[in-house]
Amino acid sequence: MSTTEAQDLLEAIDRCADEPIHIPGSIQPHGFLLVVSEPDLRIQQASENVRDWLDVEARQLLGQPLSALLPIERIQAGLPALQDGDHNPFHLSDVQLILPGAGDLLLALMAHRHQGQLILEFERAGNSGQAYQALYPLMRTFVSRLQEARELEALCQHAVEEVKRITGFGRVKAYRFDAEDNGLVLAEVADPGYPSYLGLCFPAADIPQQARRLYRDNLIRVIQDANYQPSPLVPTLNPTSGTPLDLSFSALRSVSPVHLQYMRNMGTLASMSISIVIRDRLWGLISCHDAQPRQVSYQTRTACELLGRILALQIEARETETLAQRKLQLRQQIVHLLSAMADRDSVVEGFRQAPEVVLGFAKAEG
Repeated sequence: MSTTEAQDLLEAIDRCADEPIHIPGSIQPHGFLLVVSEPDLRIQQASENVRDWLDVEARQLLGQPLSALLPIERIQAGLPALQDGDHNPFHLSDVQLILPGAGDLLLALMAHRHQGQLILEFERAGNSGQAYQALYPLMRTFVSRLQEARELEALCQHAVEEVKRITGFGRVKAYRFDAEDNGLVLAEVADPGYPSYLGLCFPAADIPQQARRLYRDNLIRVIQDANYQPSPLVPTLNPTSGTPLDLSFSALRSVSPVHLQYMRNMGTLASMSISIVIRDRLWGLISCHDAQPRQVSYQTRTACELLGRILALQIEARETETLAQRKLQLRQQIVHLLSAMADRDSVVEGFRQAPEVVLGFAKAEG
């Protein structure tokens, strides 16, 4: 790498670290987005790609009641289920739009509120009944395997195997962050042809701080095709707030062009990340990669998010158990050392009589 190329890389990293990724002003085009006012449910913003989905220009929808696009009775009935403290998209209903250009396409409608805005996201609907019928036996099997695992690496290995089975990604790995936010890959499963990262360390600079905050707050993120063309929001500023729309919790949120280029450089065209959050700290990630674009339905995302939450609870329980055992061990070692010192004329002589206890107390090997 030449000096100029190295300087360009450093400048790109600096720009990425300062990029306001929560307000990209655009979405990924495998769905479309509407922002509606409450309680009248009138459209305030729309993603430009509604043209591709509904055969209507985004500006034509502005100010229109949502009822001009779809039957809203079930939506109105589902809105009270959106909890004020939970900003994650909630599946309100599968809907069929009534615009002439929309055809008979069935769409999954996901909704969430954030900073006073009601954000609606539409994706192609899957088979909800079949997906949720499979969810309980899936989680029952996963939880049983976790309960049998005693070591941290085994917990993570079970998790990556289950995520790969659910999603079909070519490579799935789990890594944890240390106190300085460097990452260590603890578990991995991959198809033939994918390079292995098991046991490797990644520097903290790989994930900027603003991205870590989003990972902590929003537990799942999907990029279905790293070659996508972002669809901007119309208008650019939200009419109510006069500022760019905060898409921190949006499933369709567009991502940094630097990150997309990073994916392409790695030969990765699709990715998904599942956050492992323990005691309000980003403990680690389950990271999924595929060499080809890959669709991930909201049902699959829901299952993976639940899996991540269960894994976090199990890891926290194991860490609490390990800490309690270590405290008990330390008390026993202290008692042994005090007894040895009481029987000798000096502290040093007491230590010399119990070398294995001293090493164990210091977690040293010699």
